[in-house]
Amino acid sequence: MSELDRSSIAPQNQINLSYNSVEDRILIRASENGKEFRAWWTRRLALRIAKLFNEHDFPTENSASHLQPEQRQSLGDIEKHGAVQQADFSTPYQSSANDYPLGEVGILVQRIDIKTVNKLVLIVMLPAEGEGFTLSLPPGQRYSFEHMLQQVMVAAEWIQAKPVDSAGTPEKPIQAH
Repeated sequence: MSELDRSSIAPQNQINLSYNSVEDRILIRASENGKEFRAWWTRRLALRIAKLFNEHDFPTENSASHLQPEQRQSLGDIEKHGAVQQADFSTPYQSSANDYPLGEVGILVQRIDIKTVNKLVLIVMLPAEGEGFTLSLPPGQRYSFEHMLQQVMVAAEWIQAKPVDSAGTPEKPIQAH
């Protein structure tokens, strides 16, 4: 059975990431049309995914194959900065779900597969057994997701906040051990 066969693709209206200090895990909530998908990430898993986001070149909104890797990286950084500035992080998550396809508690994610389809990044989250779900993120939402992940990991004290260099550009996060 393929990963996508074991997961529900969740086109999301809203995504929320929060840290639960009792569980020492991150809860990801994604809602769409009255359904809410919930998944728990461990510290180990979140650190691996954050590292992947920092090291991998995902498609950008304006990807151009003729650009050099450094130029594509700069373009991605500019797009990320703009998307994060335009994102609405102040509106509280609206928990109006009446259907929880993976249960109200959600799943403990054991494996994540990340795929790209055109400009979409698909984050396939799978438990040890049973059904998982897939976040389908266009570049703007992916940048917001990365930003939220970094913020919740800082709040959990799993990483340190990104220092800002003299040009006002955040540097890569410093990993806490």
